[in-house]
Amino acid sequence: MNSLWKMGKFFGILILLLFPFGTGLTSAEELLPEPGKPLTLKQARAIALKLNPTLVASKEIVAANKALVEQALAAYYPQVNFNNSYTALTTNFSTSAASSVSGGVVPLPGGGGGRNRYAWNYTDIFSTGLTATQTIYDFGRTANNVKINRETVQASEEDVATTRLNIILNVDQAYYGVLATKALIGVGDEVVRQTKQRLDQAQGFYQAGTRPKIDVTKAEVDLTNAEQALIQAKNNYQVAQATLNNAIGIRQDLTFPINDELDFTPRPITLGEIVQQAYERRPEILKFKAQERAQEATVKLARATYYPILSGNATSQFRSTGFDQTFFWDTFLGASLNFPIFSGFSTPAQIAQAQATLRNLQAQEEALKLNIRLESETAYLGLQLATEQIRVTEKAVVYARENYELASGRYKVGVGQPLEITDAEVQLANSRANYITALYNFKVADAKIDKAMAINK
Repeated sequence: MNSLWKMGKFFGILILLLFPFGTGLTSAEELLPEPGKPLTLKQARAIALKLNPTLVASKEIVAANKALVEQALAAYYPQVNFNNSYTALTTNFSTSAASSVSGGVVPLPGGGGGRNRYAWNYTDIFSTGLTATQTIYDFGRTANNVKINRETVQASEEDVATTRLNIILNVDQAYYGVLATKALIGVGDEVVRQTKQRLDQAQGFYQAGTRPKIDVTKAEVDLTNAEQALIQAKNNYQVAQATLNNAIGIRQDLTFPINDELDFTPRPITLGEIVQQAYERRPEILKFKAQERAQEATVKLARATYYPILSGNATSQFRSTGFDQTFFWDTFLGASLNFPIFSGFSTPAQIAQAQATLRNLQAQEEALKLNIRLESETAYLGLQLATEQIRVTEKAVVYARENYELASGRYKVGVGQPLEITDAEVQLANSRANYITALYNFKVADAKIDKAMAINK
């Protein structure tokens, strides 16, 4: 029994190793609410932040840049290599006895008289061992290189934040677009219902001989136009649903109910508050700040090439003049100071380039601030406009409905004209459509203000 349990545990671990992400995969259907429950705006945002491939791509760039930081940090540690080498050399010239690589003394070639002689003596050297090098001090080269890569990570993280804000704004606009087009379908349904009712009345009046045939014909034309408008409204709703699916990141052809959040709640806020928070929190500005810090480190890195590099090295090798000879251990310890004398004026050119790039980034930041202020001001004015439009169109709906009821009542008793009730129907439909559009504009402007202020949702 114990062996069976161990075997089952072994296969369980094996499955987890072979399919480590099997339980983490989620489809769009799994993320959507249960059947019968509407999708809220908050849920739509959450799904988009999980499924949208643009955000996934931005996060992978961050991961790649973090790996570059680790690569830069590697310069702080010693570099160790295992070396194997074979060398064939001649020892034709010598003025004194020398120690052989296998130990002992190498006699002078030819010998005698203290004179130099050539005698094509060949020597084979086999060696294997470890070599370690360590940079002791490089006048900020490594430190500035690490800083550059760390600031690059910060800049890429701000790109992720920017992508996140854009995804949320796109989802908000698409979500409210679905709600607006759905509400316009309701307007179209009501117009069709009213027109059918008027057609029935016109046919009754015509059969009774109290109204002419033209009333029936006009009502039929109006009904056809109303049905055509309803067909267009339904198509717009389907397009809006597809746009929402795309904003969320759903590839499947899915349709689902969404929660009605097309309401109006005034938002007291000033343009100064929007701009101030935008300058403090917008990830695009924070990205430029990180890039400028990285570029300042680049300037320092370029200047560091004026200074030397102090490094140490150690080698331990096992060497012999042949595989059939005795091997001996040799150890070498040393230090080097490499001082640049002349590099063809490349260093001042690199410094000038880095400084110019820094000034370019600073100018781009100022241009970005101008665009962010324009974006903030446009969103603020859009919010104010939509607020006023809601107030006016709300009253217009009340007046238009009252006018329609009066015109409808007059037509029912046979004293009204078809054109009068048609105009009343059109005015009521337009008023309701204008009110829905004003609500949509308000919601979109409100979402744009949140984006301008970099408010996380």
